[in-house]
Amino acid sequence: METTCTNCKKEVDALKAKCAACGLTLVLEPDEAKRARSLRMPSLGALLFTQGWTLGARTYLLFLLSLIPVVGLGALVIAVLFGRRLSWKHGEWASWEEFEERMHWLDLLSFVWIGILAIIWLFLRK
Repeated sequence: METTCTNCKKEVDALKAKCAACGLTLVLEPDEAKRARSLRMPSLGALLFTQGWTLGARTYLLFLLSLIPVVGLGALVIAVLFGRRLSWKHGEWASWEEFEERMHWLDLLSFVWIGILAIIWLFLRK
């Protein structure tokens, strides 16, 4: 069984712990374990851009709850801690790759959103 080193792209025997070419220690992990680890991660995008993230992640109930002032804080906590799992379970994604790509873009979009808000704040504080 062969795999590719993530550092130097050389073929490595899957049973070895190190790449013979560059010495990188390899961690071989089944797809299910990788997926479970990814789903347990908190969502930074949901923290910084809650309404946009919940719509993009197809968690529409969380979106509606986030619009209610007091309940919105609870929806924020749920979206940050459990949003990825809820989105994967109920979002009807075509594939894991589509889901991962959307989560990546939503997290990136949240940083752009915070940047835009910071620029607006800098201009309006004068």
